Amino acid sequence: MLLAATSLVTLVACSSESPAAPVAPVPSPNDPVAGAYTLITVEAMALPFTLFNDSGFVLEITASTMAMQPGGQFVMALTTRETVAGFRSIFADTTRGTYTQNAGAVTLTASSGETATASWNGVQLSFLMDSDSRLLALVYRKD
Repeated sequence: MLLAATSLVTLVACSSESPAAPVAPVPSPNDPVAGAYTLITVEAMALPFTLFNDSGFVLEITASTMAMQPGGQFVMALTTRETVAGFRSIFADTTRGTYTQNAGAVTLTASSGETATASWNGVQLSFLMDSDSRLLALVYRKD
């Protein structure tokens, strides 16, 4: 019996196969949505995204982040740049509210009462945002 155990130890110790590296978990819509996010696209286009461009006036989305807190609250910060007659101004707006998650569906309710339903795949939140009666497709990636 001792000889068999010694042979097994020798076999394992001399094996050329190394243990498998840990496998990263595959993201899932059932993963908690809580965390920090960065806006990566608007209407499938990289930032900055031009909302409006007409005779000396340009309005662009330049950045946005969103913090989804574990208690069901969120804070979204959106930075825009306005250029009027060549002069640029930067504006930062913040929206606060609550959210609920049901697997891959996340309902965002702003403190103003507006709601949006986001799709969640374990890595990205995607939803439509109303901007002056124009629906914009936003995609945020978890940091």
